[in-house]
Amino acid sequence: MIIEILRGILSFAAVVLNTLFWCVFLLSVAILKLIIPIETWKRFCTKIIINIGECWIFCNGLWIKLLHKPEWNVEGFESLDKSQWYLSVANHQSWADIFVLQEITNRNIPMLKFFMKHVLIWVPVIGLAWWALDMPFLKRYTKEEIEKNPQLRGKDIKAMEKSFERYSRYPVSIFSFAEGTRFTEEKKYQQSSKYTNLLNPKSGGIGLTLTTMPYIKLLLDFTIHYESVRRSFWDFLCGRMSKVNVRVREIPIPESLLGRDYEEDIEFRNELKSWIEKVWSEKDQYLEERR
Repeated sequence: MIIEILRGILSFAAVVLNTLFWCVFLLSVAILKLIIPIETWKRFCTKIIINIGECWIFCNGLWIKLLHKPEWNVEGFESLDKSQWYLSVANHQSWADIFVLQEITNRNIPMLKFFMKHVLIWVPVIGLAWWALDMPFLKRYTKEEIEKNPQLRGKDIKAMEKSFERYSRYPVSIFSFAEGTRFTEEKKYQQSSKYTNLLNPKSGGIGLTLTTMPYIKLLLDFTIHYESVRRSFWDFLCGRMSKVNVRVREIPIPESLLGRDYEEDIEFRNELKSWIEKVWSEKDQYLEERR
């Protein structure tokens, strides 16, 4: 127990120090990119920023290997390509998911670009780091907000198009935790989830990505299974979640789902929802076999 707590303290210190160290370089280049509005210069800075981000992820992997000695069984990475654009999804159980996904994908595919709520840009230090790494900060409006102010209709789509415009210049992996929140039995009950080990997936972020980035043809489906039933971030830092199984599947996105308008096309929304639910059913079956 004492050893686990000590490991947790050392892991937390490693996360903080590693992030602060690379943020100095990351933000310095990001500021230079911002103040010099020359396209070739901005592209050069983007490459440097991506390399810095990959170094940050690599160093996170080093302290995880040193302190946790993880046993990560990953299957399905044989045919992936760093020159491809991907739309990626995964089940969500813990903040540890991000560390696992970043470590196994780092320098194997384009860097994961996680959907971020707009308010997260104000998180001290790390919010600026996410901004520098070109993470998509999105602000979705509720039906109630749009009814009160009709001018808000479509603004989130336009903001997303602007955010994603730069991604056409270099390969990226747009990533979404499609469930929208971390899995718990309580949340599963509240949602009346149709799955045993998952929450119901939301297709909004996926649909808007396909609408604004029609050149994405492939879905990367990550299914994460922890052998430990304790899955808090502190459990991860203490090394209690070191045995992980990850299945990776490259799934062609059906042609019928490409180049359509998620906001206006009801039939498209229904077709996309059915397709994502099929992916989720297969994911649930895999997790059930691992239990």
